[in-house]
Order: sequence, then structure tokens, then C-alpha cells
Amino acid sequence: MLRNKFTAISCFFLICVLSLSASASVPEWLRSAAQQPVKKYADDVNAVTLLNETETTVKDTGETVTRVRKVIKVLRPDGREKAFVGVPFDDETRLNYFKGWSISARGQEYEAKKDDVAELGAGEGYEVYSDEKAKVMRIPGVDVGTIVGVEYEQKRHPYTFEDQWFFQREDPLEHGRYILHLPPGWEFRAAWLHHPEQAPVTQGNTYVWEVSDVPRIDTEDEMPHWRALAGQLIVTFFSDKVKGRTYANWSDFAAWYSQLTATVRDSSPAMQQKVQELAPATLPLLERIKALGRFAQRDVRYAAIEIGIGGYRPHQASQIFSNRYGDCKDKATVLSAMLAQIGVKSYYIPIHTDRGIYSDKTPPTNGFNHVILAIQLQQGSFKDPMPAMYEHPKLGNLLIFDPTNPFVPFGQIPSYEQDNYGLLVGDQGGELIHLPVAPPELNRINRTAQIKLLPDGSIKGEVKEVRTGSQAAEGREQFANQTMADRKKALERFLGAMLGNFQLDSVEAENLDDIDKDLIIHYNFTADHYAKNAGPLLLVRPRVLGEKLGALDGTKPRLYPYDFGAPTLQTDVFEFNLPEGYKVDELPEATKADFAFGDYESKIEDSGSTLKYSRQYEIKATSIPASKIGELKSFFHQINQDERNMAVLKKAN
Repeated sequence: MLRNKFTAISCFFLICVLSLSASASVPEWLRSAAQQPVKKYADDVNAVTLLNETETTVKDTGETVTRVRKVIKVLRPDGREKAFVGVPFDDETRLNYFKGWSISARGQEYEAKKDDVAELGAGEGYEVYSDEKAKVMRIPGVDVGTIVGVEYEQKRHPYTFEDQWFFQREDPLEHGRYILHLPPGWEFRAAWLHHPEQAPVTQGNTYVWEVSDVPRIDTEDEMPHWRALAGQLIVTFFSDKVKGRTYANWSDFAAWYSQLTATVRDSSPAMQQKVQELAPATLPLLERIKALGRFAQRDVRYAAIEIGIGGYRPHQASQIFSNRYGDCKDKATVLSAMLAQIGVKSYYIPIHTDRGIYSDKTPPTNGFNHVILAIQLQQGSFKDPMPAMYEHPKLGNLLIFDPTNPFVPFGQIPSYEQDNYGLLVGDQGGELIHLPVAPPELNRINRTAQIKLLPDGSIKGEVKEVRTGSQAAEGREQFANQTMADRKKALERFLGAMLGNFQLDSVEAENLDDIDKDLIIHYNFTADHYAKNAGPLLLVRPRVLGEKLGALDGTKPRLYPYDFGAPTLQTDVFEFNLPEGYKVDELPEATKADFAFGDYESKIEDSGSTLKYSRQYEIKATSIPASKIGELKSFFHQINQDERNMAVLKKAN
């Protein structure tokens, strides 16, 4: 995975008994901020940031020194987590100092001591070794009403000349300030995201930007990643004295990455032999490409060794092949090198796995956390277009392929990369491109069930689920490392949300390891007293499984878009065998909800001895803007009404 520098760390850890000092050397800037009156906030605001100040000094060599000051007031008990503060560092980023203080509501002053600081590794669980670490501090004396102050200084040797200031987070901000000091002859370019542009106050080679009364980022169901919403300032600085680490546009940035990776796609006799074995010239070209892609997906284990520039630059392809492990950019590199052996050109695409962080409005900046490939397909090498195809005006047909995800078949891309933006890196430059979205019918769940209804209201069900596309990939990922017992528990949680007193009798899966085929899941269950007896009547809910209702808080206006993940088409067909002596007395009406972003349709049919409930749920978009949330609420409301409807059966005299 590409190195993604920490922007915030919130850690909880046990530390031995703290020595609280009443003679703490609290700085005057913290005392001054503590004396300022605090505005009134909503009852659920746990803390407010009174000051967020970043000051960056650029040296003639391009080296930077950044000092950060933050002042936070704790408003509610949950805000006491502000006592824990983390700062990242690595072999190229030295932490010069890290200090913390607090001033209680009664005016008592405390200072964090050496024993209040711990050093943690910052790996994500798949890293063999990484030089990314963090200092984590527990500031003493923090309670409701406490003012918390933090100051630290970092000295960096940046690989690209830029600085990102994230001033909007989960707490309101009363005042923010970014200060830039440049050497003579240096220039800068400033870009604002999710916030009105502010002009700097200039004095010589010093530039100051300020913001005030910045609202917090609220938490909403199915909202985008916070970085896709947060106000931020991106400053790029450059000079003719230092070349190669600055850029004016995305093409320049792509050229930097192209140069960084120019010599890594080497080969070896062992690799060449493996290519001939997996992809002999007797096979059609597309089958050869597919075979090599499968090798990178399955036979190169994901593991990362990231030290210094190794967080960005892949290892040598021959080394990756020999070791049979690497991270995302390594897996992309070894596949690119193997494709070159059969005459197929491919291109890196750095991307962020959280959709929305990059868009067509994002200025060139280094914040990617993943790398995939664009494979150039020759005209005539394929019959039909594939969901992962991207038509480039100059390069022609490009197949987007992620060798890191072992559950997504050739010709498709993971749901989180669809409708996302990535940087297509060419030989001399590149561009930010919008990745394709698969149509709903390629991401399906088709669920059918034969259900026996007993006179006491109990049911016995035999269910078959057929999953395709991203729905199949997500199902395989969930099942991949689970035992049969674990899979049974996961399915029991699914059933438990819709059934009361039930028992899962059996579960099995077909094609779990064959990603080119549909994933098929079979399971049988029994549920006691599912239908409700009311004298001679039996009330049964035809929609037994598979709630489609999305989560939306109706108590306050929606602020952010609602994310669905990926388009999907899902169908349910439930056939009830009615108990002897019962017939249908009343059926709910059919439901039809049709919107631009999706549609829903259901109906119930009576054939005497059986009752058949069928429905179709289609989502056509990945995200619904906040301005359309009213329509989304109406959509969910109609689905909810249908899912709760009851059919009435009557016992014959």
C-alpha cells in the first residue's frame, strides 16, 4: 500500500500511575486561549477546538520544519478522549519535540511528563516492516471543562514539495491559522477544498491564512469518508533551485511517479520461464493476460516492507517474483513486468480506496493509499466490452485491474474503486481519470426460497442465493478465512435480524474459490411461530428475508451524500406452501417505487395451495446527494411498508 501519512491518531493505552504536577510550565499562548469565551454549541458536541495553528518553514534545500499548536476544550464526558494525542514520524520525519498540558476548570495546571508518552508502530497488520511510527501522549488532568494544549515540531525531507492542512474534523473549530515561511526565490500555489478560498496576509516571504467558526463534520449513516468532506488547504511550494519534487498539474505529478518507478519492472530467467508456463503463445492473448493476472492475485502474498522512499517506490519485479510477496504496488509491478514479456503494455494507477477523496476538482496532491493497473488491450483481442474497460482517447482500450484483491474476477474492479478517481501514469506524464461503474445487473443477488408454513405459524425454509459481481466478491471475502462454524454464525446473525425463534439447520457454498463463477449459497432453517395466530386467521409476512431498508436519521436534516457502495440488482422469490385447510383471505397490494437512483417493485400471487411473493430492488447510483435525500426517504419508506405488510390466511370451515 502506498504510504498514507497520518493526519490524526486516536489511541487508548494503559500507562502506569501518573504524577500530576501543580507547577507545570504552561505556555502563555495556551493560557491566553483558555481565557477566551467559548461559544454555545449543541448538546452532543463533546469538545471544541479553540485553536488549530500550523507553521511551516521551508529551507533552501526543500527541507521543512513544521510546528503545530492545538487548544481544545472538553465540553462533555466523552470529550475526555482528547487527553490522548498522537503524532506520526518515520525515518524521513524527525519529531523534534512533543509537549502537552492541561488547565482544569478550577485553574489547576498539569504537564505531560516523559512517562506519559509511548511509542507505537503504525502498521496495518500486513506489514513485515515499516518505519512509520507514532508517539502517543496521555495528557494528565483532563475532565469536563478542561483546556487541553498540544505542541509539537516535525522536521521533514519531503519527497514532494507540498503541505496539507486539515482544519475541519469531528469537533467545531473556533480559530485556525496556517503560516508559511519561504526562502527568497521560492513560490507557492494554494488550493482550497470544501471551503471558500481565503487570500493570505503577506509580509515578505511569510504568508498567513486564517479561518474561523468552522463547523464540525457530523456523523451520519452511510456518509462519505471524512476526507471527502473536510475543509483543507493544500500548499505546493517550488523553486528553480530544487528540481524533480514539485508539480504544476496532474501530468507533472504522474511524471514524478513515472520517474520514481522507471527501473523497477525488470525481469529474470525464472520469471520468463513462469510466464511461458502460465501464458504460452498458443493461448489467445486475453487468456494469457488473465492467467498472469490470476498469478499476481493469488500467488503473490500481500505483505509490505516500507522504509523511507520504499513507501512509494515498488521493489524490483524480479525480487517480488522470487519472494512471492509484496504490497499493492509490488503486486502491480510484478504483473506489469510479466505482461511486458508477452508484449502487453500496462500503466500504474495510484488511487485512494475511499471514494470521494479524489475528484475532478482535486488539485494535484500526494495522498493515494493504493496502486492498481491499467492494461492496454489490443483491438480484436476481446469480443465484448467488460465492466472494467476504460476507453482512453490516445491509449485506446484499457482494462482496469486490481491484482491485490483476490476475490474480483478478471474484467471487473472492486466496488470501492468504481466511480472513483485514479492517476493514470504514462511514460512521460499522466492524468486523473474517472474509473468506470458496473451496471446493476452485473452485481446481483438472486434469492429464492421454498417455505413450508405449518398450522401453528412455524416455517421451514430452503434458501438458495446466487451472487455475481461485487456481491459475489464481498461474499467470498467474508467467507474466505472462516471455518464452517464461523460461516454459520455469520448467517445466524443475518437471520436473527429478521426472524425470532429460529434455527439454522445447514449451510453450504458452491464455487467459493472459483471467482469466475457465481457464488452460490444454500441454507435451511426453521423458525417457530413466524406467522401469528388470531383465531381462525393466520397472519404471515411474505417478505421473510433480506431487508432492503437503508439507515436514515429522520430527526434532523441530512448534511452529506448517502453512499450505496456500488449499483446492484437484487431479487427475492419466496414460495409458501400453505398448511392444509387454509386459504388466502386478504393480500397486500403490489408496491412500485421508481426514482432516478433506483427502483423497487413487489407483488404477491395466490394459486390456492401456494403463496408466491416476488420483488426486485435496483440501485443505479453509488451516491445520492444531500439535495435528493427527500426522494431517498420516500424510496425507503415505500420499501419499509412493503417489507412489513401481512398476508391474511383463513382456516376453512
